[in-house]
Amino acid sequence: MITFKLKDDSGEVEEVTATTRDILNWERTSKNKSFGGLVDNQEIGDFYKIAFFAAKRTVGFVGTQQDFEQRYDLEFEVDDEVDPTNAAP
Repeated sequence: MITFKLKDDSGEVEEVTATTRDILNWERTSKNKSFGGLVDNQEIGDFYKIAFFAAKRTVGFVGTQQDFEQRYDLEFEVDDEVDPTNAAP
């Protein structure tokens, strides 16, 4: 759904993709947050939190969210055409 390029200070780049599981985790752990609001508001802190969940899940990032934020710059594009729900048959 959202592909992040994580760039550390040495210039190393890792790529992680946040799926609906990461976005659901973000919604559940954040007050008054929704995917629709994410697309409309695009607050950088929300993207960092989603990227943090994706990095923990996919590349085994170990550390706190604050550690993650201090280690990486993010590059990403939001595909607002994606419907995170499955269409009914």
